[in-house]
Amino acid sequence: MARTVHAALKGWFARPGAYVLVDGQFGSTGKGLLAGVLANYGAGAITHCTTNAGPNSGHTAYLPGQLAGAVEERKIVTQQVPVASAFLSLMGYGCDTLINAGAMIEPEILRREVEEWLDYKRVFIHPNAAVIDPEDVLRDKAIVSAIAGTGKGTGPALAQKVLRDPNATAESYYQPMLPGTDGSGFDRTWDRFWDWSRDVVFVETAQGYSLGLNSSRFYPNVTSRECSVQQALADARIPAQMLQRAVACYRTFPIRVGNTDNSSGGWYPDQRETTFEALGQEPEITTVTKRVRRIAEWSRIQFRESIACNMPDVVFINFMNYLPEDRWNEFLSLMKLDYMAVMGHAPEAILIGTGPRSRDVAVWNG
Repeated sequence: MARTVHAALKGWFARPGAYVLVDGQFGSTGKGLLAGVLANYGAGAITHCTTNAGPNSGHTAYLPGQLAGAVEERKIVTQQVPVASAFLSLMGYGCDTLINAGAMIEPEILRREVEEWLDYKRVFIHPNAAVIDPEDVLRDKAIVSAIAGTGKGTGPALAQKVLRDPNATAESYYQPMLPGTDGSGFDRTWDRFWDWSRDVVFVETAQGYSLGLNSSRFYPNVTSRECSVQQALADARIPAQMLQRAVACYRTFPIRVGNTDNSSGGWYPDQRETTFEALGQEPEITTVTKRVRRIAEWSRIQFRESIACNMPDVVFINFMNYLPEDRWNEFLSLMKLDYMAVMGHAPEAILIGTGPRSRDVAVWNG
């Protein structure tokens, strides 16, 4: 592993366009961790960060002390704002943050995160982003047991937007949505054409490929929208031609959210469910629901399908520490062969993760 992560990312953010981060499984693959790594690499080049996130998923990263100007690392947990925006802000590199039209906003969470991490003057909310109200949360809780959802109201809020409810979007929200603003009504909108002569846009997505609404394998145990590079671009109204690079995140043992009264969904035919105890690991708790996650073996079918859908240039395999080290090369070599079988060439880089911090990310040179 001679190359540094920065060397492996050579070319990222070098040209105007979109750079997209997606999850290739069911979520919780370490997108927040990698978003921080990419933000550190792209500091000074990234002009905008955007996301379609909602409060039904959380993203965690640790800003190293030397970057934050502090002795200790700083933990960053976001649900509404991009992790990269928080990283860049704390590092002293300003960028504009767009909560794009695909987002589902819980106003209090958004206000709190902007107040903690960002300069509100550089945060823009698309007027067509969905807004979650208490009625949406109540409607969502009624179906939590059926699909093991988070109950945060994201699906019903999106449904109200699709039904053209005039009160369902950010533009019609009755209070200021950002700290530091006064008056009533919608404070900040940003609905314009991108300037592709200069804009370098880092796009963060929420949840995972196999949870996409159009996943015929797992419907109805899915989320309320697609989770793909294409969806990320569409939600930000970025032309497909402006995609420069994409990275997909995976974990050695994929997880699904913990069950409620009924199953939170099945697995691929080439994988079986296991337990954290069997892997010698402490049970994982979801960031949002606080339920114990379910965990299963790696699926080659899932990996190939997600590669074919998203066509990532870089692959990040996280939780390598869940595998014995003497199995790493065999596992990664097979994964590389599966990537090549779909794409016809090797990925630009294969990054591996062994922990929650930036220093735990390395390059595999097999």
